[in-house]
Amino acid sequence: MDAATLKRAVQDGQLVAWYQPIIDLGTGSAVGVEALARWPRPGGMIPPAEFIPLAEASDLVIELDLAIIRYALADLRRWQPTRPGFELNVNLSGRHLDSPAGVTELVAIVEAAAVTPGTICVELTETTRPDAADQGAPALEALRAAGMSVWLDDFGSGFYDLRDLIRLPVDGIKIDREFTAQLDHPRAAPLIGALTAAAHQMGLRITVEGVETQAQADIVRDLGCDLGQGYLWSRPLPADELEGWLSTAAPASA
Repeated sequence: MDAATLKRAVQDGQLVAWYQPIIDLGTGSAVGVEALARWPRPGGMIPPAEFIPLAEASDLVIELDLAIIRYALADLRRWQPTRPGFELNVNLSGRHLDSPAGVTELVAIVEAAAVTPGTICVELTETTRPDAADQGAPALEALRAAGMSVWLDDFGSGFYDLRDLIRLPVDGIKIDREFTAQLDHPRAAPLIGALTAAAHQMGLRITVEGVETQAQADIVRDLGCDLGQGYLWSRPLPADELEGWLSTAAPASA
């Protein structure tokens, strides 16, 4: 596979959004979903690990992000009338913050979708950092001014660190699944607990990724984490299967 093939696929609408539920650890309710890029082909699904790094190597990731966001916003518009307040988390490469029109286009897409902007959570991915993270702050402020919230994704496993919680205008962080997998280590829970307490003092929310067992969910809930995401509740699903899953899940808070 090469970049030209991926670019044609993005432009032809071959890539779609699948969704993984996000759970309120306190109530067990599904309060939203994260939209994830998927590339179904007649011979089977192309793994994201094969095309996401290829997109992230250039500004092609901007096209990919926006295509998936448009797709997901159309689904969100269907869901919100019956699930008010239901949130949509979308991934945004740091390259958008380096592009003068990147954030402006995203704001326009959300406004055109006729959804509640306050239910859109932008996850800033760590795999490609803006050229100067603090120079990206005005772009993040523009997203927040439009009503969206901004989160640092996969916190602790890549570019973003504690300094970014001070200098970047963000609303929450997602703790990387690597930390969840090590909850049996005696130092893991105290670290997550300390980070959660500090984040709450700054007015930030915490999502823990990669929750696979009820024991892990219980630990991070008791540590004060707000939200959870992982195979314990559901793998990523296409929209029709997600709707079936939601119909049997605990109702989301309005």
